[in-house]
Amino acid sequence: MRGFVAALAVACVSLPAAADTSGNAPDWQQLDPTQRAILAPLGHEWSNLGPERRTKWLELAARYPSMTQDEQARVRARMSYWASLSPEERIEARDRYKRLQSMPSDQRETLRKQWEAYESLSPEERRRLSTPRQPSDKPPGAASAAPVRK
Repeated sequence: MRGFVAALAVACVSLPAAADTSGNAPDWQQLDPTQRAILAPLGHEWSNLGPERRTKWLELAARYPSMTQDEQARVRARMSYWASLSPEERIEARDRYKRLQSMPSDQRETLRKQWEAYESLSPEERRRLSTPRQPSDKPPGAASAAPVRK
């Protein structure tokens, strides 16, 4: 789930560039109270964001009031999740998002359906699937190595 959510968070970050082409985005203190409230999960790291990223988050904040309550809750959760990622995890998430966007739409749809199927699994089934198989998990009678031909 973490990878999927990260990819979606990247989708929020990868919005079209804002009208401010000067590359200047306001500092945290320059945001109005509504913007600060919406972007609160990013407040502690706002100064570390480049102007382009700040502008994209500000675009999201501008659309936020017109979203449904469910959409707002989802955006806030994703924003909090994004803020919790390390710089390396963010790079990985952006790369995953780019790969996802370069896939043909039928493959993306198949992946989406697979994800929905995974989401419907019980927590125990998810843990079982996420645990790497150990060599002892081989079916009975399975060879331990490829046969040697003489």
